Amino acid sequence: MTKTCTSCQQVFEFTSEELTFLFKIRPTYGTETFEIPQPSNCPSCRLANRTAYRNEQYMYRNTSAITGKPLIALYSKDYKIVTHEEWWSENWDGLTYGQDYDFNRPFFDQFHDLCLKIPHVNLIQLNNENCPYTTGTAFCKNCHLINCSENCEDCYYGKLVQTSRDIMDSDYVYDSELLYECFNVKNCNNCIYTSYSQNSFDCAFSENLKGCKNCFLCTNLNNKEYYFMNESLSKETYQEKIKEFFGSHNVVQKAKEILKNLREKRIHKYSNIVNSENSTGDFLSNCRNCTDCYDTNDSEDCKYVNVGVNVKDIYDCSNMYLKPELNYQVLGTIETYNVIFSLYIFHSQNVAYSEFCFNSSNLFGCSGLRKKQYCIFNKQYTKEEYEALVPQIIKHMQTTGEWGKFFPMNYSPFGYNETVAQDYIPLTKAQAQARNYNWKDPDQKDYLPQSYKTPDRIEETTNDILRETLACESCGKNYKIILKELERLRQLNLSVPHNCPDCRHAERMLLRNPPHLFDRTCDKCATSIQTTYSPNQPEIVYCEKCYLEAVY
Repeated sequence: MTKTCTSCQQVFEFTSEELTFLFKIRPTYGTETFEIPQPSNCPSCRLANRTAYRNEQYMYRNTSAITGKPLIALYSKDYKIVTHEEWWSENWDGLTYGQDYDFNRPFFDQFHDLCLKIPHVNLIQLNNENCPYTTGTAFCKNCHLINCSENCEDCYYGKLVQTSRDIMDSDYVYDSELLYECFNVKNCNNCIYTSYSQNSFDCAFSENLKGCKNCFLCTNLNNKEYYFMNESLSKETYQEKIKEFFGSHNVVQKAKEILKNLREKRIHKYSNIVNSENSTGDFLSNCRNCTDCYDTNDSEDCKYVNVGVNVKDIYDCSNMYLKPELNYQVLGTIETYNVIFSLYIFHSQNVAYSEFCFNSSNLFGCSGLRKKQYCIFNKQYTKEEYEALVPQIIKHMQTTGEWGKFFPMNYSPFGYNETVAQDYIPLTKAQAQARNYNWKDPDQKDYLPQSYKTPDRIEETTNDILRETLACESCGKNYKIILKELERLRQLNLSVPHNCPDCRHAERMLLRNPPHLFDRTCDKCATSIQTTYSPNQPEIVYCEKCYLEAVY
């Protein structure tokens, strides 16, 4: 059936498959079972709603709610913050914040009030060494301003950097070393401005390389060496040719413009799907029966999943890891079962409308609980009391129109433009505010004009720049150059960046299409395909068969 999104007014399809899933996950409390209403928003708006609660890179100065110690945190001072160690300590218990449910107030208002009382972890870190300004990181060493990354060393400014070292200004990097300004690469070494490439070495300003060495301004090459603009050269000619593209900021900008033109003209595969069956979306591997999913692997029987690892039977979920099953409208879990309308639930089951709960079961409207069961609004109940009270709350939510809806976006602790929602579905301030989304304006009074003149060439740049405050040419935000960054730029013979890390990240994210499928036809054989490339985009898009024939 077709429906009209109440948020963006776009028409969307709600299928019998989705209806069957909602029937399957109907929650039962005691003797009462509750239908989950059909969604009123389209899949894109549901994605935006979830991910507007996930800040991965913007940090604030705050203080510990327990010790008063100054902290760097993902949350502004509106939220109580503690360190990871303090949160897991025995010095506090989430049940001390327990409150009775008030049937005279909307559920979401009460839950938001509870969340403001509960301490939140300042940054998500596990077993790191010398990585104070990272979040979503584990087993990392000497890293700075990276997020969602594990097993990394000497990495700076990046997202989703996995098992890599000496990576700078790069995102979606796996098993690689010595990269600068790279995007979506695996097993690459000593590459700069390279994207969508695997098993390649000593390449620059290139895209979609596989098994290549010493390729410059190239696209769609396999197992080639000493290629310049897809033309084979001798080693000597190649080395002489590329000299002119290094050292100067202005020259690098010209190389980036050439690469942009090459990218628009190259043949693109309709989707990045590998070893998957009956699946649609982008960046899928080893999946089965996954529909409209993205960045998902080793998964089955899912729909509308963005970032999933080994997930099964979940719909409308994001950032799901390690065997979550039967989850609906959830963000950020590890090993969960039967969880609905929740945020950051770990190793738990039978949870609804809760956030940041660990190793628990049978929770409704809870925040910050560990190893608990049969709790409502952080108050302990017996099993019988729990199963009697939850149905009353759901019936109240039905009368207020809240049952079956995700947490309102205006209750997110972050501005829409601070979250991954902005990466997936970019909006202007006016567009966001028209939908009643939060927006974080920069505090312009904190921006200092740049008095230092950044040299065009790296050999002219002295260590004096390390003491300077630079101003981003795009947004005006101040940023600093750190010693390791300067040393790496000198090694690469590349000039100092003129934009702040956030704007550099935003520019790289433009290399990916938004997670939305379009119906179009292959530009060679005219067969029907589903792809993230809109029919209005200029790129040449082939079906898999035609792409393999043309590129390999």
